Amino acid sequence: MKKLVMAAVAMLVMSLIAVPSAVAQEAEKAEKAAKMEKMEKAEKMEKMEKDGHWMKGTMIPPGEEAIEIAYVVQKGEYGPKGWIVADEDGEKIKIEMRDLSMDGDYINYNWSPPDEASLVITCSLKKQADGGFAGDCTDNGDEGNTGQMTVAPMDHGAAGMKEKKMKEKKPSDG
Repeated sequence: MKKLVMAAVAMLVMSLIAVPSAVAQEAEKAEKAAKMEKMEKAEKMEKMEKDGHWMKGTMIPPGEEAIEIAYVVQKGEYGPKGWIVADEDGEKIKIEMRDLSMDGDYINYNWSPPDEASLVITCSLKKQADGGFAGDCTDNGDEGNTGQMTVAPMDHGAAGMKEKKMKEKKPSDG
């Protein structure tokens, strides 16, 4: 009987040691999966940057000056995909445009500032006489702040971005 009790205690101890090990393995698997997802998302963004349609635009946060931005839009499997791209202190900031819909007269989308997923900004841009789009963007915060965003006319916006990229890549004559 004593041997049976000792064997049961030994099995209990071994199971307690194995459980944290299994939990650690699951946590490690989850961490690896998150890293892979982040890498895949970065690869998709790089592909979109190469294959997407670039347009110039501006963002005017409430009570602030206009910020030059770019939009990159690509036809996705389930509809258009888009990103807002801005330069902040030499660092490229990329913000996904969610629920993006485009028709001839409107561009509608939602986005959240980096590291503020709970703040959702909803934009509805209307086609302008020059072929560009402009409109208000309102956040879901208590105050419901409203700013404005614009998209340059499609032909000029895309050409302007390509021209800017060419200038950046062109070596200086020194």
